[in-house]
Amino acid sequence: MALNLKHMTATQFAARLREAYLNGERARLVLIARFILARIAAADITDAQCRSAFSLSVAQWNALKAKMQAYIDADNTVRTAVGE
Repeated sequence: MALNLKHMTATQFAARLREAYLNGERARLVLIARFILARIAAADITDAQCRSAFSLSVAQWNALKAKMQAYIDADNTVRTAVGE
């Protein structure tokens, strides 16, 4: 589903995501990371907008994206685990 922003720009939205990510608890970070990467994949926000909102260089942003993906992968592993 496309992101339809009515009261803010995509850049302002990325800044709010940054604030939520930086101030979030561990479990919430995974949800925010999922959301950020999904919005980038859907082209609702761009890497450049997120990188700017987080005030990071390209290399730092790529490292943070990799870290977000690692959080998501670890969460997926836990969610798919079954008892023995």
